[in-house]
Amino acid sequence: MKFISKIVLVFIFIAGSIMYANGQEYKIIVNSSNTVSSLSNKEVSNYFLKKKTRWSNGTKINPVDLSSSSVIRKNFSKNIHKKSIGQVRAFWQQSVFSGKASPPPEKKNDKAVIYYVKTKKGAIGYVSKNANTKEVKLITIK
Repeated sequence: MKFISKIVLVFIFIAGSIMYANGQEYKIIVNSSNTVSSLSNKEVSNYFLKKKTRWSNGTKINPVDLSSSSVIRKNFSKNIHKKSIGQVRAFWQQSVFSGKASPPPEKKNDKAVIYYVKTKKGAIGYVSKNANTKEVKLITIK
């Protein structure tokens, strides 16, 4: 009986981990001077893939990514771009090779992303849902 209880506990732990990894465990943030309050998934994807390069007021969009090893980035790529990190990387390799654009800078953690967004006009990023975002503006996804 103890063996079965341990198996059930392991299963519950794994199921919870999978749910966490597949859930929206991030927040979209912009520089506090930005007047935008909500965006669609498609708009966010277009900004991060640099398919759109200016905000409606003409300010240059400056996206920033978390490192490719981040679980938050994996979730963001899956939910926003509908692609894996590898597929997004392939998109950027093709864009760089063709001279169209270069990928957003990567930051190692939430704190570095928040600092980038806070100090760079037109910046947009994403951080874990538990990150302290009082110095930047939160965006809702419509």
